[in-house]
This record gives sequence, C-alpha cells and structure tokens, in this order.
Amino acid sequence: MNRKNYTVKIALQFALLLFLFVVSCSKDNDPAPIPEPPKPSGPSVPKATGRDLLSVNILKADNPALATDAYVYKPTGGNIYYMTIPLGVSDRNLQLELVTSEKSKITVNGTEVASSAGKFEGNPAEIAKAKMTINETDRIAIQVTSEAGFRDYYEIIVQDGIATIDAMVYPFILKYNIPAASYAIGKNSAEEVVYKNALGYVNVDKKERARPDHLFRLASMSKQFTAIGIMSLIQQGKIGIDDLVFGPTGILKDQWPSVGAKSSQVTVRHLLEHTAGYSGDPMFSSATPNTLDRRIDIMLASTQETPGTKYIYYNMGYGTLGKIIEKVSGKDYITYIRELLAPTGATDVYLAAKDASSLRSNEATLYPQGGNAYGTPIEVYKAAGGILTNTDNLFKMLYAVDGGTKKPDILNSDIRQLMFTPSAVYNRYAKGWRANHDLFAGYYHGGNLRGTATFWIYGTEYSVAVLLNSRSYDAKFDEDLIVLTKNIMEAAKRLNL
Repeated sequence: MNRKNYTVKIALQFALLLFLFVVSCSKDNDPAPIPEPPKPSGPSVPKATGRDLLSVNILKADNPALATDAYVYKPTGGNIYYMTIPLGVSDRNLQLELVTSEKSKITVNGTEVASSAGKFEGNPAEIAKAKMTINETDRIAIQVTSEAGFRDYYEIIVQDGIATIDAMVYPFILKYNIPAASYAIGKNSAEEVVYKNALGYVNVDKKERARPDHLFRLASMSKQFTAIGIMSLIQQGKIGIDDLVFGPTGILKDQWPSVGAKSSQVTVRHLLEHTAGYSGDPMFSSATPNTLDRRIDIMLASTQETPGTKYIYYNMGYGTLGKIIEKVSGKDYITYIRELLAPTGATDVYLAAKDASSLRSNEATLYPQGGNAYGTPIEVYKAAGGILTNTDNLFKMLYAVDGGTKKPDILNSDIRQLMFTPSAVYNRYAKGWRANHDLFAGYYHGGNLRGTATFWIYGTEYSVAVLLNSRSYDAKFDEDLIVLTKNIMEAAKRLNL
C-alpha cells in the first residue's frame, strides 16, 4: 500500500468514529418528545336543539291569591297559550311556571329567567319560575333558545274569567281561525248580564286585545232592532201590523203608488215575517245599484209568490221596513233607533264602518276569510244587517222588551206578545226573532256577513250572545256556533250564575 492510499483509509476511519460519537451523545442529552393529545374514545356529543315550550302554569301552590289553578288551553301544534285566571284576584303579582326543552334558555318579555333541570312527563326539561305582574289585558312574549342556538317564540294570552265558559270558546275560535270573540250571559230573572268576556285580537296587526266593550257588527242580528223600531211605531198608533206597504193606499205610496197586483197586497206583517213572497234577494248583491230605493225597485219587479202563503227569508224586506221607519218617523233610521233605545241605556248603537279607515276607536276590525268585508253600502242594508254594538247594549235592549219587572220596558205587553208570536205560515219565525229551535227553548237569531258572525239566544232562564270579527265558510261553522251558544247557556244554568 502506498502512502497516499494509507492516508485516505485513516481519514475515513476517523470520520466514522466521530459520527458514532456524535450520534451517541445526542441520544443521551436531547429532551423527550411532546406526546400527541389522546384521541376521543367515542363520537362527539352534539348540542341539544330542543326549544319547545312544553307547559305553562299559574298554580295555586305558587300563588296564595288564587282560589284554584289558572286554566290553560294550548292548541295542538300552536305557539299560543290561552289562560284564564279565576275571577276576583286582586293581587296581580303572580308566579308563572314555564317548562321548556332540556338545556334551553327562557326569556320572558325580553328578560332571561333562570331555570333548573327537571322532568316533564318523564323526560328531561328545564323548569323556570317567573314572578311578574300579570293583568287580564296582558300578552306575554316568550322566547325559548336551544343549547345549539335555535329559537322559537310563543305567546301567552291571559284573561280573568270563568274557566268552564272560556274553555268552550278557546277551541272554537282557533278551529275556525277567528281573531276575536266577545260573549256575554244574561240572567233573565235579574235582567242583567252576569258574565261577559272577550278574547283574541280585535286588531291583529296592532295586537290589540279584545274587550267586552268593543263594538262588533251584528249582520242579521240587526233585524231585532228594526223589528223593535216597527213595533214602537205600531204602539204609537202611527202604523198597523196589517197596513199595506205599497200602492195608492200604502205607507210608501208617495214613492211606489203603482205596483204589481201581488206587491199591492204586501203588509208590514209580511215583511216582518219574511212572507212577502219575493225571490232573488238583491240586498247584498254587488251587482245592484247602491241605493235602497233602486233595490226596492228590483224587489218589486222580481218573481213573487202570493203574500202570506210562503216563508222565504228575505233581507230586502227588512231594508223596506227601515224605509218605513224613516218615512213614518221623519228621522234617519239609526237616529230613530238610537233615540228609541236611549232610555234603556243602550247608547253605544251605531252603523258599522263602511271601510277600515273609518272605524270607531273601539270598533273591531273585520277579517274576512275570502273577499272584502269593507267597501259595502252600509247605508243601504243598515236595517237588515248594518248595526254595530257590543254585548252590554244588546242585553240592555233585550231586557227593555222582555216583559220583566226589574227594568222598564219600551214595548207594552200586547205589542211584545205580537212581536214574539210566530208566523202562521212558518212557526220558526216570529217578527225579527226566530223561534222553536230543536236544540233549545226560547227565541234566537244569527248573523253572517264577510268578516262577521254572530248568534244569540233569548232563553227561558239565561240568554247568551256571541259576537265574532270573522266567519268561516266551513260547512259545520254555523251549526257549531249555534251549539257553542247553547252550551254556554246550559253551563250558566249548571253554574247557577
């Protein structure tokens, strides 16, 4: 081996020894490596999404001022709870119990309230107690926020009342999408209202709660006012029940001196009892001229049965009776009616608004379920369906014509008996009042127009009125409204109100 190769070999051996020394030192002196975080042993747990308001209560146990728990009604699938607090509660600082989905947060009227874990019907839930001033006109706004951040909103509508009665009305208005109802019970022996209430909204957009003093359009229940007006003129001797209406000797001879042979036989009685024989009722037709006189012209030209031989419910007959009141009294229809009823205290009696912009301050807004409830010629059909009033004034009018001894009457006994005597042609209609219903004893009448449904019963012991600011076109609606009114009347008797 020459000297050059030997030198290279020694250098390579030295480099190898140096590398091994460095590697050995680094293993002894380097810090230990940082371990990776442990991986979860199972899937991650998602946050709860439940945001239901499961239960609302105002309990006697939490509120010594209450004689019983508040009644609560919640429609299936709805976000509104209706609540009736027993009558006579003066201390309005009440504790509200709210039960919501597990791990959710609860806000009442914008303020978050503390909750604690609990059970509802065996399932985990949050339970909160909120002490607050609760008045009968309150609308309580509830927000429930889930653990995951989702939100739902609820309303609690509170009123004072009799739960047995209110519990009948709540499901009815929700079933038929009625924004507001006003209802009252009169005890006939006392000739006074013994219970009245209202629920829902008379103006949905403004969230204006219904009150018993709100004015509702009566539709065909206006006919009782017209009948009483006519009876008062008979009592004064200014007209007779069997006086002719048209023709050369009729009450309206100045405008209709010459009419057909059958129209010349029409009497006041025929108009009151719907037996004038006319067909093709033009009263509420939008295709007819917007004056009462022109519609009477159309009536007189229509096909007609012999007067007094057949019952045909006919609104134009009552429009014509309104014309008779104006002709004989020399006053506008509503002026005469208001003056006649003034001694009874029924002073809140008006014509309903023609359009939504002319509503009285306490007049319920109409909510038609199809079509338009306004823009109609209220001056034309006022005597057949245009009266506006509330339940208090209805009962003041009723107890001024009932023959009772507690309140003075505006009709004497003979005239009253005449008004309530059913027609010889059809025993289910008297004069402005229906009679002889299959479901109850007494007299009654209803009213239906777009945005309006009403019904009342003048019963033997109790009387009931129900006024609504909408009407449904469901086939069972009218029947259910009658049954509701009857059931309220029967409940009043059971409760001995």
